[in-house]
Amino acid sequence: MTLQTPALEKPIAVMGEHPGCLTEIFRDDVNLVACNRSLNPRIAQFAAELSAWEGQMERFVTLSEADSAALALPKWALTIEGADDWVADADELIGMYRCLFEPDTVGLRLHVLKGTMCPRFHVDRVPVRLLCTYQGTGTEWLPEDQVIRPSLLGPLPDQSVEPTNVERLGTGTIALLKGESWVGNEGKGLVHRSPSPGRHPRLVLALDWL
Repeated sequence: MTLQTPALEKPIAVMGEHPGCLTEIFRDDVNLVACNRSLNPRIAQFAAELSAWEGQMERFVTLSEADSAALALPKWALTIEGADDWVADADELIGMYRCLFEPDTVGLRLHVLKGTMCPRFHVDRVPVRLLCTYQGTGTEWLPEDQVIRPSLLGPLPDQSVEPTNVERLGTGTIALLKGESWVGNEGKGLVHRSPSPGRHPRLVLALDWL
């Protein structure tokens, strides 16, 4: 038997246009904050070229306080026009993440995806994850009134939802997704999935605290 979260306990999403909105993630009733923005054209061009050349890639690095996102790029990628701009932008996101959560180390994962990495709606077993899609279609997510939650803290059931009720993060949007391991958010992690890339590969940056 499945049961939706009672109305008064349903978490909400917060959207903004300024990075200051990211602090809303500390509210108990919020499980997604998205800061919408347009990418610098040089960053967008770099992301497109990296995705086209690499096709499929997954790189993971553990970053100490002085480390840069440049460590996640293959050496040849640093020669692409706009690489410095992308590194500066990614380092700014890392700085925001550190300022918000003060992790000892940050795990950075960089994906180039031709296929769908996580096609099923799911929740993350992490406290909070930062996502930014630099190229291609952004992550899809469900508003809480479209989510079917388990009656107990078990596996999330398959979600039966109309395509028109699925929300999508924009390309370049800085998003904080609160997961199941955030204290007090058990059973309320954001329900989301990877979209189909379509004609163009996706370039996705993810940050976690370790």
